[in-house]
Amino acid sequence: MTTRQKFESMLYNMGVFESDASKIMDLAIPMFKEMTPNYNVTWDRPASESPEAFYKVGYITVSRAALQYIDENKPNAWFRAIFETSI
Repeated sequence: MTTRQKFESMLYNMGVFESDASKIMDLAIPMFKEMTPNYNVTWDRPASESPEAFYKVGYITVSRAALQYIDENKPNAWFRAIFETSI
């Protein structure tokens, strides 16, 4: 499992469809780059190369991307409230 796939899996486990999880990550990755310009996340490398704390903290950014995606594409999604409590 890659770093990106791990975040997508986290989204999927929160009720997001796999296709939507991929689109949310497409939004989240530029957010990561903007927040950490001096740190290069290796999205296609094994997830095990990053510490678990990275995923816990990074999930905040992913949650923000999820809310943006939901608001723009699926405003009535039942799982929106889950992400509101994540940030």
